Amino acid sequence: MSKGSVGLGLATRQMSLSSSQDRKQGRSSYGFLALSLTLILCNVFANDLTSVAKHHFADQTVVITEVVSKPIATITEKIQSVKLLLDVQSNNEMLMAENKKLLEWYQTANRLDAENKALRDLLKMNADEAVSYKSAKVISDASTQYSHTILVRSGQSDGLNKGQGVLSQEGLIGRIIETGNNTSRILLMSDVNSRIPVTVEGTQDRAILAGTNNGDPVLDHLPETHSVKVGQKIITSGHGGIFPYGVPVGETYVDSDGNMAVRPFADPNRANYVQIVDYGVPAGSTSRATASNNTSILR
Repeated sequence: MSKGSVGLGLATRQMSLSSSQDRKQGRSSYGFLALSLTLILCNVFANDLTSVAKHHFADQTVVITEVVSKPIATITEKIQSVKLLLDVQSNNEMLMAENKKLLEWYQTANRLDAENKALRDLLKMNADEAVSYKSAKVISDASTQYSHTILVRSGQSDGLNKGQGVLSQEGLIGRIIETGNNTSRILLMSDVNSRIPVTVEGTQDRAILAGTNNGDPVLDHLPETHSVKVGQKIITSGHGGIFPYGVPVGETYVDSDGNMAVRPFADPNRANYVQIVDYGVPAGSTSRATASNNTSILR
C-alpha cells in the first residue's frame, strides 16, 4: 500500500471522529437547553408547585439543623453548669475563709468589749449612750486661704450648739463655731484656729492636733520622750468634752518641714452629709471652758 493511501485513510478516520464528537456535543447542548427551558416553563406555569417544593426543602433543612444542633446545645449547657458549679465551690471556699476570719474578729470584739466594760466599771465612767448624734447636709464650702470652714443645713432649731464635734463616715472633720436657727458653720481641723486633743492609738502619747491652713494638721505639744512613729493611727483622746474617745483622725507622717503631721482619713470635699456629735457637756459649762483655756480647743 502506498503512503498516499495510508494518509488518506488516517485523515478520513480523524474526520469521522471529529464528526462523532460534534454530534455528541450538539446532543449535550440540546439536552441542557431543553432542561433550562423546562425549568423556566415550570417556574412560569407551575410557580406554586415550585414554591411549595422550595419551602418543603427549607423546612426539612431547618429540622435537620435543629436535630444536629440540639446535642451541641445540650453539651454547651452542661459545660456552663459545670463552670457554674466550680465558681460556686470557689466562692463557698472564699466565704468560708472570710467567715472564719469574721468569727475570730467577733471573738476578739467580745473580749475587748468585756474588758472595756470592766475598766469603765472600775473607773466609774459614764456610758457612751450619753453621746448623741445628729445628721446634717453640707450646703456650701467657704474655704479660703485664711479660713477653712463649711456650712451645713442644720442649726439651733435642730439642737445644734457651738463647740459640738463634726464627723463624716470616714472620720473627724472639725467642730461647730457658729450656729443660726437653720444653719451652722463648721471649722475644719485643717484651719489654723483648730485645736483638738488627740492620742496615738495603742500608746499613752497625747498631743494637740493643730491646723496649719496650708496643709495637713500637725501634732503639737508632744512629750519630749514620745514614741510616735510614721504610719501610726491618731484618734481623739476624749479630753475637753467635745469628742468621744477613739474617733479616727488620720495617720502620722513627717512633712517637708520635719514636723510630725497627720494625714486625715476624712476629706471634707467628699462629704455630702456630716454627723454632729454631742459629748453630753453643755456649751459654756465648766468642763468645756476649762478645755478651752488649757488646750485652746475653742476660740
